Formats: sequence, C-alpha cells, structure tokens
Amino acid sequence: MSTRLQKVEQVLRREIAEALLRGDLRDPRVQPIAAISITGVRCAPDLGSARVFVDALGEKVDFKRLLEGLNAGASAMRAAVGPKLRMRRTPKLRFERDDSVERGRDIERVLGEIAATDAVATVLDDDGDDAPET
Repeated sequence: MSTRLQKVEQVLRREIAEALLRGDLRDPRVQPIAAISITGVRCAPDLGSARVFVDALGEKVDFKRLLEGLNAGASAMRAAVGPKLRMRRTPKLRFERDDSVERGRDIERVLGEIAATDAVATVLDDDGDDAPET
C-alpha cells in the first residue's frame, strides 16, 4: 500500500468523524452521534471510492438502520469532507459495519476457555498419579 493512499485514508477517517460530530449529517437514523465510531477507511487504489468502517458503542444500536442513514447521507458527507482533502476528486463513500472488535472479543473468549481447560488438566495431572511407586 502506498504512503499516499494511507495518508488519504487517515485524513478521510478523521474528517468523517469530525463531520459527524459537527452535525453535518442530520439524519435521525444516525443517532446518537456520540455512540458512532469510525474505525477505519479503505480506499480503492484509484481513490475513486472508499469503504468506511463503522462501529457503535452500546448494545441498543440498530446497525441496519444506522448504515441506511449513513449511506443515504454519503453524498452530503462527501461534500462536507471534500474541501478538507485538497484532492481533485473526493472518493465515493460507502459505509459498512466493522465486526473486527466483536470478532476480537470472541477470540479472547475462546482463548480464555482454552486456558481454563488447560489449567484444569494441569491440576488433574498434578494430583499425585505421576509419583513413582516405592
């Protein structure tokens, strides 16, 4: 990945997050704004489009509705962040749910279960069965 592409992705992520906090997108489906986190941006190599990854804090967020609101306002968001990018063309934005945090929690849970199973097996092995007979 080129350095330019990485810089564009970083600036896009920061500017989209700031635009949301400023209230540039007033869609009621995108509420509460404070619960929304822009976790990453992946641009196409030609910078014509960008996938914006979103996560939300809290269990009560309707992601389908949230993504509908964000994608409906993608052109307004594009217009809001475009001047700050200082590029000829602003990438077309497409918002997607970021499941990486949830997958990470699942992996940690499984690793914890494995560690607990190993600890129980170690305790059972150390119960004295391995002691040499005299």
